[in-house]
Amino acid sequence: MSRRYSKKKNVDSEDKILEIILGLVFIALAYFGFVYSVDRTQFWYEFTHYLLPALGILALLAGVAFVFFSKNKARKDERIEELLRSVKETGFESAVTSFIDRFGKEGKKESWKYRSYAFDWSRLKDFRDTVIQNNIKVSSEDYQDLLVILKHYIDSKEKDFLNNGILTKTQHRFGELNREGSDFEHLIVRLYNAMGYFSKRTGGSGDQGADVIASKDGVNVLIQAKCYAGSVNNEAVQQAFSALPYHGCSKAVVITTASFTSGAVALAKADSVDLVDGERLKRMLLEHLGEIWL
Repeated sequence: MSRRYSKKKNVDSEDKILEIILGLVFIALAYFGFVYSVDRTQFWYEFTHYLLPALGILALLAGVAFVFFSKNKARKDERIEELLRSVKETGFESAVTSFIDRFGKEGKKESWKYRSYAFDWSRLKDFRDTVIQNNIKVSSEDYQDLLVILKHYIDSKEKDFLNNGILTKTQHRFGELNREGSDFEHLIVRLYNAMGYFSKRTGGSGDQGADVIASKDGVNVLIQAKCYAGSVNNEAVQQAFSALPYHGCSKAVVITTASFTSGAVALAKADSVDLVDGERLKRMLLEHLGEIWL
């Protein structure tokens, strides 16, 4: 897609102009340095007749550019405020944060990346359509408006995570949970209960692909909890998805303290299984339980 925003190394027009100016300055300095070393009389002649007038013109152009860029920045800031105000007034904030949490780890090499998040362009396109349908006037021609919104809420989440982490004195470690997995399953139950679900463990062995079942607003969620040190592969995703009918659930989630393989991410995307890796889990635990986990 030729209109993708930040798919390649996109540079704003201001940066391009600045690069051109700096390049010309460098060339001029190199030239006059050479002339000065060869013929100082010629240097002072060219300095007086060429360089000084050129500097005057550059100063004038710099003033014009400063005014232009200042006005352009003011317009951009006003546009950003308008977008964020629209998101808030339409009650769409929760949808934005939910999109970030659910799809912010799917991106691969050709994705849009910001901080620790990576989004597939197909997901961004679908979400842009949803945003427009909710009467938020983002551009349908490119992704710039949408990415402005996502950046703002990602920054807010990261700031809250940092501040809460600083204020939280007690720290817990995933490595201290028992190897059987029951401690981690109890933690997931506490987390989902704090999120407004009624949740319970399914029991130890023979759980038929589910470790925790969480229910809210008539929706049953099947959860596989993987307290791993290594990456979780696509087998866990396949088990969770296959177990949905058996447990009477309509949604599957695989949660791990570590990460997922690319195969697991691809299969989860195809089967609409939500993946929660260690980094996202830490944020959820801090947000809903007020606990910091390492």
